[in-house]
Amino acid sequence: MKRYLITALEKSSTVMLAFVFVFLASSLRAQDGEQLFQQCKACHSIGQGKLLGPDLLDISKRRDADWVKNFIRSSQSMIKGGDPDAIAIFEEFNNLIMIDYPLPEAELDVLIKYIDSFSTSDAEAEVEASVTDSLAALGEEDYLALIDTDENVARGKALFEGSRKFRNGGPSCISCHHVNMEEGAQGGLLAKDLTQSFSRIGGLAGIKGMIDFPAYPAMKDAYAGSAITEDESVQLQVFLMRADKENSMEASSVKGFLKQGIIGMLVLMVIISLVWFRRKKRSVNYHIIQRQR
Repeated sequence: MKRYLITALEKSSTVMLAFVFVFLASSLRAQDGEQLFQQCKACHSIGQGKLLGPDLLDISKRRDADWVKNFIRSSQSMIKGGDPDAIAIFEEFNNLIMIDYPLPEAELDVLIKYIDSFSTSDAEAEVEASVTDSLAALGEEDYLALIDTDENVARGKALFEGSRKFRNGGPSCISCHHVNMEEGAQGGLLAKDLTQSFSRIGGLAGIKGMIDFPAYPAMKDAYAGSAITEDESVQLQVFLMRADKENSMEASSVKGFLKQGIIGMLVLMVIISLVWFRRKKRSVNYHIIQRQR
């Protein structure tokens, strides 16, 4: 009886160890998938809308696994090869080139499995579709009207320049970046000028991706543990959008002024030429002298 109990305990222990091993292995796989996705977060989200690239929620329902793996490895190879879906995505997102990720097959499987863990049920998909339809019915202008307010611009400007601190203690943007705006302070030169960032990186979605999921090492380190909140992100987005529009209007007015000045100068030169052509070419006494001769 004692030997039987020992044998049973040994078997049950083996079974328990096997379950623990499987659980730990699945946990590690999920953790590895989340870690791999950190490389994608600057351009993609899962269920939070488009950033610089498409939202990856339910990607396996729209494309087969081999297509997704090939696109991750080298999207440009698929585009140059004439894949219609790859070309359509490339054109939809302003011909923005995706970096190649030649990951091993096992890591690609783990990454796709992690993305698929967020997949929605059919009922959830119907709800999301109705919400998307409602937002589409709202229209882009109405949506922008909700956030494009003078208050958001002022708050975003204050956050950018550092006169208002970020809630989680991150550094102000002006220490590295500059934005050319009326009554704006001179910014840093350590990173790119953000005056035209709204039109340069794809509008609000591009700026949101840049702020919420920084892709640059220096920016990652600066905001590690002090992430920008959603409200602060919206205010910065609106500030950068308004700065871009103001500078575009100013540039257009300068171009218009120069164009009108050039046209006016040409008209004036024509008038002067006509007057000069009809000028009196000889002195008043010329004909009198000629008659006396």
